[in-house]
Amino acid sequence: MSLTPGMRPTLPAERVLEYVGRFSRATVAVLGDVMLDRYFWGDAERISPEAPVPVVHVTRRSKRLGGAANVAANLRALGLSTELISVRGADREGRELARMLGRREIGTAALVEARGRTTTEKVRIIARSQQVLRADFETDEPLAGAVADAVYDNVARLADTADALVVSDYGKGVVVQDRLAGAIAAWRDRGKPVLVDPHIPHFAWYRGVTLITPNAREAHAAAGIDYRRGNDPAALAFDVLKRMGLDALLVTRGEDGMSLYYRESQQVHIPTVAKQVFDVTGAGDTVIGVLAAGLATGVDMLDAVVMSNQAAGEVIKEVGTSTLSAAELVAAFR
Repeated sequence: MSLTPGMRPTLPAERVLEYVGRFSRATVAVLGDVMLDRYFWGDAERISPEAPVPVVHVTRRSKRLGGAANVAANLRALGLSTELISVRGADREGRELARMLGRREIGTAALVEARGRTTTEKVRIIARSQQVLRADFETDEPLAGAVADAVYDNVARLADTADALVVSDYGKGVVVQDRLAGAIAAWRDRGKPVLVDPHIPHFAWYRGVTLITPNAREAHAAAGIDYRRGNDPAALAFDVLKRMGLDALLVTRGEDGMSLYYRESQQVHIPTVAKQVFDVTGAGDTVIGVLAAGLATGVDMLDAVVMSNQAAGEVIKEVGTSTLSAAELVAAFR
C-alpha cells in the first residue's frame, strides 16, 4: 500500500482474502510466557458482611489460553501452523494448558515441562461484564540451566523451518537476556522476521528485531521520557527506531488507533475501527499475531498493520482473551 498525505489507510476485502489465502502455507514460532486464563462469571447484587466487597454469585466458568499461548491461538485461528516455545510447570494447570493447546492443534514439541515451576494462572471474576477481581498465581524467576538450554535450543532449531518468530514477553522468566541476542541473530541471519510484544524493563534486549509493538506509555518509557509531557511522538519513535536498529515500531494508542514508524522517516497513523470496547485483554496478542501472519507470508508492512488494527477492533468486542478466524478477518473488511 502506498499513501498520499491525508489518506486513511484501508484495504479492499478482495486483497485481504488473497493475503489470508497464503496463511495456511506458513509456520510461525512463538517464544514467551504462557498462561492459563480462568474466568468466573456471575452477578453481584449484595455486599459481603465480612468485608466491604461485592459477593459474586457465580453462574458460569470458562478457561482460555493467555500470554504467548494466546498469540499462538490467534495465529492458529488464522490458519497458520504454529509452534509454541515456552515452559510450563509439572502441575495441574500446566497439564490443562497442554491439553487446551493440543485441542487447537498448536505445536507443543517445544513446550518444556519444568518441575518446581508454577504454571502462570490468572483468575478473573466477572460480574455483569465488569471485572471485579483478578488473582495471579505465578513465578517470574528467569530460566536457567538445562531448562533454558532446552527452550533456546528449540528457538535455534525452528529458525531453520519456521517463517517468522514472535517474542511475547510478559516478564515471567522465559525471555532471558543472555540467550535472546543469539536467538534474534539466528532468525535475522536467515532473513526471517522477528516481532516483539515487549516487556518494557527488557526493552534494550530487543535490539535488531524487525518490529516492536509497545503502547504509547511503553514507547515513552523506552525513550526514557515522561509520558505525561507533551513530547513529539514521531521524534521519540524515530529515536527508538534508530537506536535499537529496528525495521519498524508500531505504537498502539487504544481508542486513538495505531501509529507505524518505519523506513527511517515514514510514519502512518491508523485510526481505530472499534465501535464497542468491552475488554482490551489480549488485544495486543491479536495485533502481533496478525502482523506475524502477514510478515511471514510476504504481506507489505503497512497492509499487515491495517489488518492487525481491524482485527483488534473485532476482538475487543468480547470480554476476555479471544481470537479471530481468517474468515472473520476478511468479513471485517466488507
